[in-house]
Amino acid sequence: MSVTVFERLVHTYYGYVADLEGSGVAVLDLLFVRDKMHAILNRLTPDAALPTPLYERIDDLDALLREERRTFLMVVGKEELRHARRGQGSPRSHWWWSLDELPAPPAPVQQYRERLAQTLTAARGSVFSELSKMGLSKILL
Repeated sequence: MSVTVFERLVHTYYGYVADLEGSGVAVLDLLFVRDKMHAILNRLTPDAALPTPLYERIDDLDALLREERRTFLMVVGKEELRHARRGQGSPRSHWWWSLDELPAPPAPVQQYRERLAQTLTAARGSVFSELSKMGLSKILL
């Protein structure tokens, strides 16, 4: 499996997650794409690890899917999802097949991102202040 093939799967997953208001069939297809990604990730050896940004992108997309699960369920329907899940027979570890059973999502991902950005900005300001005191602030400019 090449990284390019996996990147295409991640891109397809992104397309589905970013447009959850499509048809129920198309939205259900994202579950099968996520299954393929999971299967590939499980077969990877330490020597064949993927670039870190791909893992981060999957985490971000998974978080977005969990956050947007209400939209997903409105398009697909809870009963249709249950029927598809029974037919697929996916294990519970494949949480994406159980979006109707997940507890309420935590605070939106955007809040976490904003909080992280604020923390980094504050830390950067602190470093700049310390370097200024030492007369080294031009290093950061």
